[in-house]
Amino acid sequence: MLDETIMEGIRRHIQPIGGLEHARLLEIQPGLAKVSVEIGKENLNLYGNLHGGFLFALCDMAAGMAAYAYGMTNVTMQGSLSFIRGVQGGTIYAEAVSQHRGRSTVVNRVTVRDEEGRLVADGTYTMFLTGQIK
Repeated sequence: MLDETIMEGIRRHIQPIGGLEHARLLEIQPGLAKVSVEIGKENLNLYGNLHGGFLFALCDMAAGMAAYAYGMTNVTMQGSLSFIRGVQGGTIYAEAVSQHRGRSTVVNRVTVRDEEGRLVADGTYTMFLTGQIK
């Protein structure tokens, strides 16, 4: 179980960025973060699909949470996301899993799935560790 200082910091990762304030934290532990968010009309692009920038920000948020759960503040050093399938509504689920933790970086693989479990996006985010949480 993570201490309350770390949990409060993880909760602060959910920010009012284009609907991400509605994200729900489903599971958290060092090197793992699972979140869900219901897609609203404001999250769609002009073609009626979930906006790629929204997906990128969701994955970035999950990757930051997974690294933060190690007890380390962090910033995104690099992010790469492949868009696999368009989504027009419903709930999506992002899962960030640490693939590597070094002294100054954490590399997270982040996947996003729709309600049927189909892969929507797949990416890698490298988080630079900026310091220990006090």
